[in-house]
Amino acid sequence: MGRAGALRSIGARAFARSAAVVAFALATAACGTIENMMPDPRDFHLPEAKNYAPTSMSAFARPVTAKGKVGPADLVDAQGFCAGAAPVRVSNDAPPEAPPTAIGTVALEMTECEVARALGPPEQAEIARTPQGARTVALTYLAGERAGIYRFVDGRLTSIERGPEPPPPPVAKKPPPKKPRPPAPPA
Repeated sequence: MGRAGALRSIGARAFARSAAVVAFALATAACGTIENMMPDPRDFHLPEAKNYAPTSMSAFARPVTAKGKVGPADLVDAQGFCAGAAPVRVSNDAPPEAPPTAIGTVALEMTECEVARALGPPEQAEIARTPQGARTVALTYLAGERAGIYRFVDGRLTSIERGPEPPPPPVAKKPPPKKPRPPAPPA
């Protein structure tokens, strides 16, 4: 770089520095003094713990352990229906009607009937007893938004297993391109 290039470089740096000094001076003049720009340490206060710490864990979520005993009205039968819920009637003339299903909230510790009311009747219900005598139930939902296996012990929901993934939608095949016809032979 020659002498002219070096002077241009020095001049550009000097211009940039002076522009920064002028900008700082204008900002300082607009706000008063540098002292006014800094907060007063006496105005700074730490937040109080009572504003951020909850008083109990129930402030975040409902308790996991449900209250109350599970009674016979809270249990499903071998078809997955609750006591008092009539199965769908099938007449000889009409096809069977699917019962209306209402997708509701499902959470651990819900009773068997609460889950059956939230998801509708299951496709399969398995009832058994453990060697210790506890009732175990597995309600299986094969289709729907909440497909899966819902397992209960002594009438309370203890685990949920995800159901099978739905098959991917079929891919539309394009018809093969038509081949051009060969020209007709001369007659």
